[in-house]
Amino acid sequence: MVLADLTPHGADLVKLRIGADVELEGERKPSELKVTHFACDGASVTIQHKKKRDHDHHEPADPATAIEAVRSAGFEPIGTPRRKPKHFEIDGRRNGETYELHVELGGRIRKTKRAGSGHEAA
Repeated sequence: MVLADLTPHGADLVKLRIGADVELEGERKPSELKVTHFACDGASVTIQHKKKRDHDHHEPADPATAIEAVRSAGFEPIGTPRRKPKHFEIDGRRNGETYELHVELGGRIRKTKRAGSGHEAA
């Protein structure tokens, strides 16, 4: 037995009945079949799965802007800024404490928290 992913509305496209013969085609995943073709009692449909968004595509941004913002706020940058879709994350040290800073692409620090604490700091 395998779970068949028909999309949220795919099952509405074909009338099913108990005991019906069905044919499924699609891409086999570890936990399911992503159905692309569904046939039941002579009726068939093609099902389109939405593509996942490309999270690796980011608008251009300069990590030097994040480093400068961290320095301007009185932190010593540690390591390389880590790019996220809408900001950089960079570690910084101030007064012997290590912080994780979230710096918007334009250079504004939007979040500062002590490393490992989960609490935001001023």
